[in-house]
Amino acid sequence: MTDPIDVMIDSLGARGDGIAHHQGKAMFVPYALAGERVRITPRGERAELEEVVVSSADRIDPICPLFERCGGCSMQHLASEPYQNWKANLVKEALASRGLDVSLRPMITTKAGGRRRAVLTARLIGRRLLFGYHEAKSNRIVDVNHCPVLVPELSKLLPKLADILPLFMTKKGEAKITLLATSSGIDVSLDHVKDLSGGQSYLKAVQIAEDLDLARLSANGEILLERRPPQLVMGRAHVSPPPGAFTQADASAADAMVDLVLDAVGDKAKRVIDLFCGSGTFALRLAERAPVWALEGEEAALKALEKGWRFGTNLKGIKIERRDLFRRPVLAMEMKKFDALVFDPPRAGAKAQAEEIAKSSIPCVVAVSCNPGTLARDLRILIDGGYTIESVAPVDQFLFSPHVESVAVLRK
Repeated sequence: MTDPIDVMIDSLGARGDGIAHHQGKAMFVPYALAGERVRITPRGERAELEEVVVSSADRIDPICPLFERCGGCSMQHLASEPYQNWKANLVKEALASRGLDVSLRPMITTKAGGRRRAVLTARLIGRRLLFGYHEAKSNRIVDVNHCPVLVPELSKLLPKLADILPLFMTKKGEAKITLLATSSGIDVSLDHVKDLSGGQSYLKAVQIAEDLDLARLSANGEILLERRPPQLVMGRAHVSPPPGAFTQADASAADAMVDLVLDAVGDKAKRVIDLFCGSGTFALRLAERAPVWALEGEEAALKALEKGWRFGTNLKGIKIERRDLFRRPVLAMEMKKFDALVFDPPRAGAKAQAEEIAKSSIPCVVAVSCNPGTLARDLRILIDGGYTIESVAPVDQFLFSPHVESVAVLRK
């Protein structure tokens, strides 16, 4: 059995762990801060924090009593300014790893109580329901009946959902519960639950949706009841996203990213391309100024975008195309006569697409990314193709986590 040892924390790692060195090896210590002396129990490359012997001046009290148990947040113990510096540095270091020395714009911040979308997990252990988030680095689920990161209406719903979820759970595996707060009410999407499409289970689900005043309730991808279409306001349009679909998690962060995109594209662009457009976060705002060619691989998202556009007010035309942009990226020759391009790929980035953009003559490119590593790779491709980075703005959409969004503007 390994005995506890005292070590100094030299710096913070990319996941928020404190990094210490012992016997010539680096160890990662969760919830420890740079400059602290801590007592740890080594577990290979990682260690368990036993005690903070000497605290950093940057250490603050977390806002949630479940912090250090719940894996949803990892950085509630770090004061605001050093926290923002650490998060911005994640972007700066990723860019530097590709030889890109860029001065970042100030971090766009969000506040606790602003996240409108959450994905939680549920499991039945005998008759007991576990419902919440996984522990850090674990499959164990921490019961969560209140979450200060979420918008209040979602946080208040958690204990009510915990009461009714056992009715729909299977005895094997985990269920995924996706919550989205919209302007017309809460959208609840259950996955990996019982078949609720008929009989008593369906009637119970309908009654629960009524009792909880849900806008929509879905199970395993099928809409059980839509009392009101869940609506996200996107400029002059209203969009009802597919059940469980990706949407920007924080409305204030989404608005800030839209503003950055619109400022970069400007009001003189006559034709714009939006790649990985989803349900239209950027396309619908861009269409207030110019015609847009919007491409995406998910059919349901495109249907939501099309409906939002058709019922929008004073929007230019949007040409909507379903295309797997990883296997069939838009070619450089297809980009002729376009003035600006926006791309917002998943975490894997868009290497093949970036290679085609680099070959093009499109004058303005805006890259939106949730992964600094793949963003840096894609920006390197664009720069090698003749583009220059005008600005990079980090966005703290996922508060208290190591995840950071970025909006990069490039010109050719």
